Amino acid sequence: MNGSNVSIRMVDGKIQEIGNEVVSSDEVIDAKGGFISVGWCDSYSVLPDPGAEWKERIDTFAEAAGLAGFTQAAVFAGTDPLPENASSITALKQRSQNLPIDVLPLGTASESRWGKEMAEVNDMRNAGAVAQTDGIIAHGSDSLRSKLMEYCNSLDIPYLIHPYNPKWVAGGQIHEGYINVNLGLKGIPKTAETTALLADIEVAKWLNVPLRVLGISTKEAVEIIDNARKDGVNIKVAVPMMNLCFTEENIENFDERFKVMPPLRTKEDRAALRLALMQGKIDAICANHTPEDIESKKLEFEYAAFGAATYSGFISQMMASFTDDELPQVINVLSNGNRNFLNIPQVVIGIGEPACLTVISRDSEDRSYKGGTLAYNKLPQADKTGGLICTVRGNLIYKK
Repeated sequence: MNGSNVSIRMVDGKIQEIGNEVVSSDEVIDAKGGFISVGWCDSYSVLPDPGAEWKERIDTFAEAAGLAGFTQAAVFAGTDPLPENASSITALKQRSQNLPIDVLPLGTASESRWGKEMAEVNDMRNAGAVAQTDGIIAHGSDSLRSKLMEYCNSLDIPYLIHPYNPKWVAGGQIHEGYINVNLGLKGIPKTAETTALLADIEVAKWLNVPLRVLGISTKEAVEIIDNARKDGVNIKVAVPMMNLCFTEENIENFDERFKVMPPLRTKEDRAALRLALMQGKIDAICANHTPEDIESKKLEFEYAAFGAATYSGFISQMMASFTDDELPQVINVLSNGNRNFLNIPQVVIGIGEPACLTVISRDSEDRSYKGGTLAYNKLPQADKTGGLICTVRGNLIYKK
């Protein structure tokens, strides 16, 4: 923890002692050589329950998130009905009691996610929604986005916007470059992201409101955000873990597990995102866990659904992609940065504080492939080892 070896003693769900010596206890968890941090918080993932429970149920989602190291997760839950009113948010909170993670409901920003009319934002906020979003899909209308930015700011609730303008190419499948040409697939140009992002920044400037960007994938987007901050725009940005770990080259064999939104880009784009993360310019990392069944995913590539079940393999892929020197920054963003992005209370490790911890190690096996999600579209297992030792949330110690 913070580069030091520590021993933490917990009693009745609270931290009683922190020291350098191993303390006696009824149960001892050996985390030697591991990384101990505040419990991780996922800033965005998808749960198709209610509506498509055969892809993922709330209990399997929670188990998968726990195996991925998360103690909290901001969840866009439901396809039928969508989480677009107070009753759906209340129902999710009731159904998520007694799960191994704390489920944070996300409310739908526009009616039916059509991007035309505002949903019942204030009612959902009062029911417990932590943020409003239409998810990682196409932009809503300019008029609606400006109204949502202003209204959500007045309610002090984040409005998470994914910068994507699909009008640049109908039916885009993967990044526009030499690989999409070689595979004969329609490409998604970088301008579909950058033009949408620039428009959102200009609206935020005009209204003088914060901007929360959900999911960027390009080097150019990093530069645009950096310049906007220099101009005084209050902007925070989340990047999906897939875009930090993989590139368009993972799709060369038509592997539909890597068909995601935002699309995987070039090695240069991935390097720019990772450098920005290390420099503290990326505020949040989302798992963007999007479970699909075999009928939706095991198809010809152009017909396969977008999305990957990223909770499976999350830790091992992360540890395979980042060095021991880089991991502390990644973990800091997963724990503290994601909570700042969502504007929810921070969690601290201190005497008398409720226990909320995530403990991982390179010596642990990633068991997320053996339990948790029902999804077909799990990530491939990383070559290097690395997995969860345990998560702790109050009296609940979750380990596999």
